[in-house]
Amino acid sequence: MIMKTDPGQAGQFINGSPAVPALVLDGIGKRYVRRKLLRRSVSTITESLRDVSFTLHEGETLGLLGPNGAGKTTLLKIISTLLYPSSGRVTLFGRNIVDHPIWARRNMGLVTCDERSFYARLTGRQNLSFFSCMYGIPANLAEKRIEELLDTLGMTEAAQRQYQSYSSGMKQKMAIARGLLSDPRIALYDEPTRSLDPLSAQNIRNWIQENRHRWPRQARILATNQLREAEVICDRILILNKGRVIAHGTVQEIRERWEKRDYAMHRITCAPSGAKVEFRPDTATGLLSVEEDAGAPDARTFRVCTRKNGTALSGVLARLIERGLNVVRCETEQTPFDEVFCSLVMSESETRE
Repeated sequence: MIMKTDPGQAGQFINGSPAVPALVLDGIGKRYVRRKLLRRSVSTITESLRDVSFTLHEGETLGLLGPNGAGKTTLLKIISTLLYPSSGRVTLFGRNIVDHPIWARRNMGLVTCDERSFYARLTGRQNLSFFSCMYGIPANLAEKRIEELLDTLGMTEAAQRQYQSYSSGMKQKMAIARGLLSDPRIALYDEPTRSLDPLSAQNIRNWIQENRHRWPRQARILATNQLREAEVICDRILILNKGRVIAHGTVQEIRERWEKRDYAMHRITCAPSGAKVEFRPDTATGLLSVEEDAGAPDARTFRVCTRKNGTALSGVLARLIERGLNVVRCETEQTPFDEVFCSLVMSESETRE
């Protein structure tokens, strides 16, 4: 029988001890060894993760970001006990998940986009009933939980239809319902809005945010490629690149650390003009890039990235005036998080190479 836990009370005491972090990763690494059949060939070792460490507390939502192949899904599989780490230790509410895998699975819910694991000819309700049996949830508790999830996800009316008739958004909601069937103390979301249209994606984000109010002590990890999604939903962000942690903290903390690396963003607004003006990066003056925002009929706006304490901004302004543009205002702005992310990943890749 599954050990039933209420996320609202999770983690207060473990074996009579004071509350401990929901999840702790300490030096997690994952290596794959490929052995060739020829006698004299050398085996190759691929490192998918290297020395990943972080702590997640009750009620927190951690965003897991990184380019494709960074190791996000591998990390979630290790946390959910689908893979063993090659090195390091994962503890869930003080227990090593390698030593207690069944207990760990009962206290975690994994939400994936894999539609192939559902049964196309079964209804949505029948699918959830099947998985609740697989999870060992008693029938009376399972029925109550399924009704609750279908209601909160807005899937009650569609629950009697076959799974194969569902839209992408409805299938994604079913994946969420399956992952949360056991009232998990930690919910792991692996790209929950991938391949969805904007409206369906926004509905899923809204539900995840509303879910935080229903179960305020439940901890969550959200792996996503949608930077805005992570910025809005998550309390903290962890950025992976090539299996390594390259940044960790709140969005504002990561942005501030990036801005201390001698970069500055400026927005120059000019009156409408048809004059053509081009810029090229100039290391001597500290000019990194100039991009013109399109689509504003009543003004021309340039976003300028420079190194601090350089002469690049003065040079850009002089060039605009020389080309006959009337500069209305120039202001230093907060760097968008997507630019910070791209810069961190690119600079880290260049350093490794």
